[in-house]
Amino acid sequence: MKVALYIRVSTEEQAREGFSIPEQKDRLKAFCIAHGWHDYEFYIDDGYSAKDTNRPAFQRLMENIRNRRIQMVMTTKIDRLTRRLIDLLTFVEELDVYQCTYKSASETFDTGTAVGRMVLQLLGVFAEFERERIAERVRENMYHAAKQGKAVTTPCFGYDVVAGQYVVNEQEAKWVRKMAEMALNGHGTWNIAKMLNEHHVLTKRGREWTSKAVRIFLWDNEMLRGNLVWNQHTRKKGKTVERPSSEWLFVENTHEPILDSATYERLQAVLEQHQRAAPRSKHSDFLLSGIVFCGHCGSKMYGLNTAIKRARNREYRPPVKYLCSGYSKKGRCFHHYIHSSVLDEQVINEIISFGQCDLTVPVPTVVVQEQQLRGDITQAKRQLAFLDERFQRQIRAFEIGILDEQQLLDAKQRLAAEKTEVLQKIQALEKTLQTEISPEVVQKKIRERIAVLKEVVADDDRDRLKNIVRELVHQVTVYDGSQIEITFSV
Repeated sequence: MKVALYIRVSTEEQAREGFSIPEQKDRLKAFCIAHGWHDYEFYIDDGYSAKDTNRPAFQRLMENIRNRRIQMVMTTKIDRLTRRLIDLLTFVEELDVYQCTYKSASETFDTGTAVGRMVLQLLGVFAEFERERIAERVRENMYHAAKQGKAVTTPCFGYDVVAGQYVVNEQEAKWVRKMAEMALNGHGTWNIAKMLNEHHVLTKRGREWTSKAVRIFLWDNEMLRGNLVWNQHTRKKGKTVERPSSEWLFVENTHEPILDSATYERLQAVLEQHQRAAPRSKHSDFLLSGIVFCGHCGSKMYGLNTAIKRARNREYRPPVKYLCSGYSKKGRCFHHYIHSSVLDEQVINEIISFGQCDLTVPVPTVVVQEQQLRGDITQAKRQLAFLDERFQRQIRAFEIGILDEQQLLDAKQRLAAEKTEVLQKIQALEKTLQTEISPEVVQKKIRERIAVLKEVVADDDRDRLKNIVRELVHQVTVYDGSQIEITFSV
């Protein structure tokens, strides 16, 4: 009879007595010798959690079971196999199919009998309960560590962890500043990735940069300006998903920033403009693709490459144009268009002319920072509601006897302190909203970006021009194929 001796140690358990690999090996080997089983083989997963069965040695074990090379599987304890009841039941069911049994060196049961299978399922329930309790304790410890500004997550590019704190890695930080500078000067994420790879700069995981990696790194990465966001993501069915913002823990000024707040805010505004463009618009040859709209029906006007025509024994291509999609795709408008070269030139000239005139006259503007600030205020108010809900749960726990009176008072005091922090944050955001989004600030930003646009036009760099236009212009509205209206974005 061939016996498979399965051993597993998770990272957290390696220092725990009774869980080390040598101890498990000695115990299982002694168990086999005592029962006269000499044909055995070890399957070892070192540093793998029991939260799922995605482990190399376990998968190799299952493959050998399916090929009928194994007649028995044995572990020191059931939780070495798995801590999820559904995984355990699936495992036992598959063992039955291939005439294989399971034994535990610590628990006295045998899956070859009905009673043994029942006991196994009961133990599986307790193993899963223990795993969830451990997860709760770990999350609670991480929550309190994060509130104190300690390093609880892997540092991003530009930082290292030293003595439990995030510390700037200057060799990486200089490239972070370069990335931000390029983005603010109109370079896209593809150009930034190309620059990094040409200088042999690798990501934190030792890989080459991609356009997507650059965008994910720069977008909404609060760590770059010295803040910590914890509990933002979770794993579900093997995928990383974002939690509701009300469950996030946001702690300000936990470490030295690489980018100051003003630079960080400008960077997010630039990335927001690029994000607004549809995927096809980003790679389109049309300068204004994705931001041109029909003034009559509100539909987008899309760039249309005209087909080659033949006349008088010669081929020619008519000028490319922007066409109203409301007419061409939905039949709800009338046929009108504008040549792309005409619109591009008209938009550039009008933007430059704005910079030469008195901007005390209000211009149509969408303020991205205002939208972000209002979003942050909404998120903070949701966090307040979440704290109230947490206190209600503490009261229910007191009512049913889980918490005593002193524990309830401690919880109340702790939550009151957290609410004070959130309220102060809301007040600061509202003050910023009132003072920094003034008409004077908006006009100054428009003038600065128009100055950059002039430089890019002079350099004849179309890719940068496309990015700068998207950073500066929220929407171009076209009427009757000739008149245009520009809505700025800052």
